[in-house]
Amino acid sequence: MRRIVLSLAAAAFTLAAAPAFATTGSLSPDDAKALCSKLDTQFQDIAPFKKGLPYWQKADAAYLTGKEDCHDGKPVAGADAMKTAISDMYVAPDTL
Repeated sequence: MRRIVLSLAAAAFTLAAAPAFATTGSLSPDDAKALCSKLDTQFQDIAPFKKGLPYWQKADAAYLTGKEDCHDGKPVAGADAMKTAISDMYVAPDTL
């Protein structure tokens, strides 16, 4: 019984994490800009609860790279970096 519960929990985690690793390569630049804004808001909402945790510095560095890319006219790369930052904090990133 315990194996079944653990197997189901692992399967649920895998399914929940799958969208977090999806690429934004198929987005148009305008959609990527919108996603940058949405992911920026999500990161800002999560950050107060994650600061100081072991993975915070890596996630914050990825976020800053993504934010810079979004502002420098590279929204697809920026959205990818922000998705990575949010995933690094063990949260599924928002999508459009």
